[in-house]
Amino acid sequence: MKERAQAARIRFEASGTNISEWARAHGFSISLVQSVLAGNRACRRGESHAIAVALGMKPQVSPPGPLPVEPEYRTEATRTDIVGIETAR
Repeated sequence: MKERAQAARIRFEASGTNISEWARAHGFSISLVQSVLAGNRACRRGESHAIAVALGMKPQVSPPGPLPVEPEYRTEATRTDIVGIETAR
């Protein structure tokens, strides 16, 4: 992650963009942006992750959705069909 942070810093310098102005324009904490650019954050979740995505340091991946619903294999029949013994549900 430190290499990506260094590359982002180089892009800031090359474009002449001020880090503080960029942070304010994107609604991020200036100190947190500087911390991400210094490579001091893991950027796994929360605002530091959002900063890393906005800077192009990490790809944007959508969060996992709901778990797939297990299909219902049983019908409304009693267990007699399965084991030969009638049981009430």
